[in-house]
Amino acid sequence: MYYGFDIGGTKIAFAVYDDALNLCHEERMSTPGNDYQRLQQLICERVEQADARLGIRGAVGIGFPGVLNSHDLSIVAANLPAINGRHLGADLAELLARPVKVDNDANCFLWSEVHKGAAEGAGSALGMTIGTGVGGALYLAGQLVRGRNWLAGEIGHYPLPATMLMKYPDLPRPRCGCGRLVCFESYASGSGLERLYHHFHGQRATGYQIIGRFEAHEPHAVATIDCWLEIMAAGLATAISVMDPDVVVLGGGLSGLPILYEQLPLRLPGHLLPGVALPEIRQAQFGGAGGVRGAALLNL
Repeated sequence: MYYGFDIGGTKIAFAVYDDALNLCHEERMSTPGNDYQRLQQLICERVEQADARLGIRGAVGIGFPGVLNSHDLSIVAANLPAINGRHLGADLAELLARPVKVDNDANCFLWSEVHKGAAEGAGSALGMTIGTGVGGALYLAGQLVRGRNWLAGEIGHYPLPATMLMKYPDLPRPRCGCGRLVCFESYASGSGLERLYHHFHGQRATGYQIIGRFEAHEPHAVATIDCWLEIMAAGLATAISVMDPDVVVLGGGLSGLPILYEQLPLRLPGHLLPGVALPEIRQAQFGGAGGVRGAALLNL
């Protein structure tokens, strides 16, 4: 049996999968903000309860929004103070008397899609999550590519292509949460979409409100979505030029927009070398469950 935890800023998802990757149990609990001991206790309680209920010692995997420090494998998660700087995997392995694997949540998302999901059978795949920020992950030759600093595939934090600043010279120049200016995620994420709408039209609206207005053919929303799609294509083309994946899998809150799958194949060629064969652009099959499912499957 495979046990997965997806630790977020406010909620922790827990799920159990059998050897055939069928979901057997799932639940959610609040994340204890700064209380590392309580976090460990919550995880250990769920694992021990599942062991007792199933009569087996399950394999444990954990996903989190951050990276691992390449020097000592401690967690770097600025938005999760309870685990930032901690050796969560090693500490839980000692408490639970079994190996515990930990990984970035975007890696978990893509790993889930590789196993009976949208990336199954692909020789290489790029995963991109479009939510409050933009996450990324890379799969190649049967395994996730993490890189020296656990940053492989993290496309959200390269700069917006200069061609977009040429095409839209009045674009805002926001400072990203990472501290740098004009990161791709500052425009391509859900919050980036909201930023574009406010910048161009002086109105504040949520991403879903903007989408609703776009579907109602509201001119400001139509213009904003057009710009957002062009930025999305330009940024994704940068990743495709470097990684050249067979498949691109989109996940996260905005990945369900049909227009992404209609427009990206039309817009990408304008940002790539002539004659480049496009990867298939696919929507994630496991939706919001991808992170916790991928965490459980780290032990495959």
